[in-house]
Amino acid sequence: MSARDELGARQASLVAALVAGAAVPAGVDAERVRIQAAALLRKRGRGVARTGPELAAALGKSFGAAFADYARRLPQEGHSADDTAAFARYLLSSQYGRNREVRQAARHIVLARLLSRVSRATTFRGRGTQQLPSSVPMGH
Repeated sequence: MSARDELGARQASLVAALVAGAAVPAGVDAERVRIQAAALLRKRGRGVARTGPELAAALGKSFGAAFADYARRLPQEGHSADDTAAFARYLLSSQYGRNREVRQAARHIVLARLLSRVSRATTFRGRGTQQLPSSVPMGH
């Protein structure tokens, strides 16, 4: 393994320790990784709370614990809106989803995200079928 490959592997293992709860690589201060991982988790949680404030409000003081449960299982993919929708889907199948207010907020977020994606897909497809103005030469 080249030095570059070895460095890449060590960096990947450090990232996994920071965001996915993997083992801390040898030679790295485990306490500092734990502190930074907690800070990254809070930052990710704040992004989700900003994107889905009704969900954060419905969870109230349980938001931190619920989000930590979710984030330990699923790494973030995409941006905060994607993470918020994934968190809402997770809540619907978790113990937190038993709460009517949480379930209602989570369903709203999941449905809104789905409608947003359908709307974007429809808009994108519609652009490809637009007719060119008659003043545009067609290669004749």
